This record gives sequence, structure tokens and C-alpha cells, in this order.
Amino acid sequence: MSLRRQYLVAGSLCFVFFLSFYGVTARGKLQASDEAAVFATGVSLATRGHLAIDDFQWLQDRVNIGERGPDGHLYAKYFPGNVFAIALVYRLTARPNDQPYVWVAEMAPSATGARWALRLNALWGALGMTFLLILVRRYFTWRTAVLTVVLVGLCSDWWYQSRGLFSEVGAGAFLIASLFGAFYDRPFWTSTALAVSLLFRPTNLVALPIWIATVWRKGWKTLSSGAVIVLGALILALYNRARFGSLIAFGYGREGFDAPLWRGLYGILLSPGRSIFVYSPVLLLAVPGAWLFYKREKGLPILCLVMVASYIIAVAAWHSWDGGLSWGSRLITPILPVLGLLTAPALEYVWRNKWTGSAAFGLGLIGLTIQVLALLRDPTHVLIDRVASDEVKYEETIYSVRNCWLSLQVRALPRWQPCDLDSSTLRHLLTHCPD
Repeated sequence: MSLRRQYLVAGSLCFVFFLSFYGVTARGKLQASDEAAVFATGVSLATRGHLAIDDFQWLQDRVNIGERGPDGHLYAKYFPGNVFAIALVYRLTARPNDQPYVWVAEMAPSATGARWALRLNALWGALGMTFLLILVRRYFTWRTAVLTVVLVGLCSDWWYQSRGLFSEVGAGAFLIASLFGAFYDRPFWTSTALAVSLLFRPTNLVALPIWIATVWRKGWKTLSSGAVIVLGALILALYNRARFGSLIAFGYGREGFDAPLWRGLYGILLSPGRSIFVYSPVLLLAVPGAWLFYKREKGLPILCLVMVASYIIAVAAWHSWDGGLSWGSRLITPILPVLGLLTAPALEYVWRNKWTGSAAFGLGLIGLTIQVLALLRDPTHVLIDRVASDEVKYEETIYSVRNCWLSLQVRALPRWQPCDLDSSTLRHLLTHCPD
């Protein structure tokens, strides 16, 4: 079988597997105000052709989900990637005369359309793992590529985030797709994927050096591929103008990059409640893996490390670097596949070194256990119950080992019931519990 056909078959199998797996285990419901605001905007666009969400002033009165535009309408402050995708999926799957979808208040007139739209991140999650598979195969064996996507796709926070509706999964999927184009020397692919990723997270602009390096290698005649990135930025700017009357107004008001950098870095890398290595321990292998990759390839691994470091610093400086009421290291999600790529060189040693194999197996098992813990019960309910009752302070859920979010989730296990399953499909198949 030719290599191209191998890529096609393996990529298709990978995509179908993860799409099915993430789709079946998807939460199938809204969890946080961010998700609700994006979902409401997408449904509004699909049903009324407008981005306004005036009906959600009740939510704005409780938490900041956006601002009022010059026209007096309330608009969500979030980015258009998932908004446009939700509108498209909902429009294609909504049924007339259907039951409404309700989350605190009615969110959509068609529950069927809502259920399909709420599984959108399963698509982005599967897409990200497919590009990661083919990208790893560019430099390593098929078995290393498969092991990498299994560990990242099932044993890291990527699985949990792909079960929800936050925009970081789409940002990560198109970011690794852009990296795919760079490693295969396709500047137009790189620029197109990067442009799309900006519609999910403008901070993905830190990947611009990847495109520049691709153009440098292929020659300045490919510089025109940068027009696609400009087009992506223009769409983002016009989206801002349509809501808030300004090309650079995102609706975040006074929220910005004003957090103490050292505190954010500690939280993202080392805190028991938010560390990327707590929720995705297998990514510890990216540390030796980056060095091994550098010895083999030099340039592109350095660019990957610069991109990862830039992204972490940007998130660490954000006023809400912890991601608010969201499990795991949510805001770091876009770079998880990139870190997965950097683990591949270390995983290559699994086949010839039993100690490396034992370490990878142990880290993977811990990560898988954490993902299953989050699947057994919605972690947000556990946190709200403990914090709202003043039993635990929110700060403790980040910095305290005893009362960090993961510890609270473990301590809630003795009270587990089948109806607690954090997957609407699994609850429907395995229990008789109401949605």
C-alpha cells in the first residue's frame, strides 16, 4: 500500500474513532456561562439572522458575558469560530415543532438541533487528533504515531475539553492543522488553518512564526499565502464591528492581560488545581521529547517551543488565567496537540526501553483515570456544592493539595450514582435517568 493511501486510511479511521468516542461521551449540555453565551449567539444567528442575545440579560446580570453595542443590543464577548459553526449545525439539524432546549431558561426552539450543536467540539477534537497522527508519522513510525494520539486523545485534558463547548478545542484543532502544513512545507495550508484558528482564539497569532518559517523555506513567491491570514484577521475585525461598532472592540471591557505573570505561570505549570501536568500528566514526556526532537530536526521544534512558551505566557498574564468555572487547564487547550507532538520522540523509545515504556504507561494510566473521574460526575457540580456552601474557598481549589478541584472530585466518589454520568448519551443508554 502506498504511503499516501496509508495516510488516507489511517487518518479516516482515526477521525471516525475519535468523532464517535467524543460524540458518545459528550456532555450534551451547557455547563458554564461562556458556553451558554456562545451557544445562544449561534442559535440567534441561525434563527433570527442576528448576533444579539437580549434574552440573556438575566445571565449578564450575574456574570459578564459581553456588552451592549451602539444599537442597544446585548452581544456576547466571545469569538466567532464556534458561533458560526453552531449556527450552521443548528440550522441543518433543527426540527420544526420540536421540543425546546432549556438551560435555566429556554435556549433554542429545537432540542434536536441543540443536541447536535452541543457536540460540535467532538468534531474539532477528532480533527485535531487526526492531524496529530499524520504529523507524528512524518518523522516516526506508525506505532509511535498511534500511541501518541491514544495517549493525548484519551489520557489528557483534550478528551474532557472535547466533551464540552468551549472554543479552545477548535483553536487547538486548527493550530495543529497549521503546524501540519508547516512540517509538510505547504505555506497556503499553513496560513489558511492559522487564519481559521484566529476565529476561535486570536492568541493563536503566536503561531505566526511557523508560517514565516514555511515561507522562508519555500521561497518568497509563497508570501502571498499571508493574504489568507489577513483575511482571517479582517473577518474577526468585522465581527467586532458588527457587534460593538469598532474593529478592535471584543467586548471584554476592562478585562485584560493584567495578572501578575509569576502567579499565572505557577498556576498553569505547578498548581495542584490547574497545572497542565496534573490533568495531562503524559505531557511531562514533552520535556525530554523536545530535546530529542531538537537533536533530530532543529528548526521546527524550536519554533514549536517558542509558540508553546508564548502561549503559556499570554495565558498567564490574562486576568483570569485559571479559566474560571472550568475543569482542567482550559485556556491552555489549544497547545495540547503541539505538546503531544513533542512527546512523540520520547514515546519512540517505548519500543526499545522498558523504563520509558513503564513511565509512559504509568503517566497514561493516571491521565486516563483523571478523565474517567470527570466523566463519572460533572466536576462543576462538585465544585459549586463545596464552594457555594463555604466549605471550601475558591482559592483553595487552585492552590491547596487537599482541597484542589481534583481532590474534591475524588472525595465525591463514594456518593456516585449512575445518574451522575456526565454524558447525555451514556445516561440515556445505561440508565433511566431524566436529562
